Amino acid sequence: MDRIKKYLPYIKNKYLIALVTLLVVLFFIEDTNVFSLIRLKADLRELRKENAQREQDIELIKKKTKELTSNPEALEKFARETYKMKKKDEVIYLFVTEEELKAEK
Repeated sequence: MDRIKKYLPYIKNKYLIALVTLLVVLFFIEDTNVFSLIRLKADLRELRKENAQREQDIELIKKKTKELTSNPEALEKFARETYKMKKKDEVIYLFVTEEELKAEK
């Protein structure tokens, strides 16, 4: 009983009760609680990594586009490899592996 009387003034303190209530609300009940903020920061970190990767991809695509628009040989090579285009007097033989056949199905 002496222990309870020892802490009774602190328990009756309205400022302490208000502070504890506020902390409980902020840490656990509120929509922007500590746990969701930690999760959101981790998500933000992942999105920034993804954004940096996409920016690198954009730069690579810009370089390829510039190369294809300025170099006719590169454009011809791209058309032949990607779209299997050929000149009028050429014959093209395509060798397809079993893995490529499985990927098509």
